[in-house]
Amino acid sequence: MSDFVKKLNFESDTFSDMKRDMNFVLQRLLGNMQEKGATEGSMTLKVEISLAEEYIPNYDPEIEGESRKISKPKFKHKVTSSVQIKDEKSGNLDTEMELTFDEDTGEYIMQPVANTEQRTIFDKDFQDSMNAPEEEGKSSGIPQLPGPAEDDVVDAEYNEVEEETEGEELEDITDEIMKDMESGDSEDDADDYDYDDPEE
Repeated sequence: MSDFVKKLNFESDTFSDMKRDMNFVLQRLLGNMQEKGATEGSMTLKVEISLAEEYIPNYDPEIEGESRKISKPKFKHKVTSSVQIKDEKSGNLDTEMELTFDEDTGEYIMQPVANTEQRTIFDKDFQDSMNAPEEEGKSSGIPQLPGPAEDDVVDAEYNEVEEETEGEELEDITDEIMKDMESGDSEDDADDYDYDDPEE
C-alpha cells in the first residue's frame, strides 16, 4: 500500500494527533485525581465526522463521464476529562410528630401526637372545646385542660370567708377613734405632773 494512503482505524497513524491528545488528557486526569484525593474519574473522546462532496474532472479511464463525484472526509476530535468529587450536605428532621392525612387539603401533614394516656392541649376534646362557639352570656375564658372525672373529685368541708376591702378596714378604724374621743378616754387627758398655783 502506498505511503500516501491513510488507513481509517485507530491502530494506524491516521489519528496520531487524536491519540496524542488522549494520552495528554489521561495523564492530566490521573494527576488531578491524585492531587484531589478522588477515587473516580472519567475521560470522553468525541469524534465529529463530516463528508464534503464535490465534483472533479474525470480523467480516470475506468470511470465513465467527464466528471465524477468524490467525498472528502473531515475528522474533528475533542477529549475531555472530569474528576468525580462528591460535595454534599445532609440534615435530619426528626419531629416526633404523627403523620396524618388532612381531608380538608387532601395532603399529608404532621401533627403532635395526642389522645394518649398523657393529656395535652392537642387532645381532641380540648381542641373541640377551644373551637366551639361561645354560648350567649358566657365567655370561654382561659383555655384549660379537662378536669378530673366526678369519681376522682375529693370530698372535703370548707367555709366561705368574706373578704374586707381596704376601704372598709380604714372606715372601721376611724369609727373606733371617734368613739374613744367622745367618751373622753383619750390618753392625752391624763396629767401626771403637779403644777404650783401662781398666786401662792
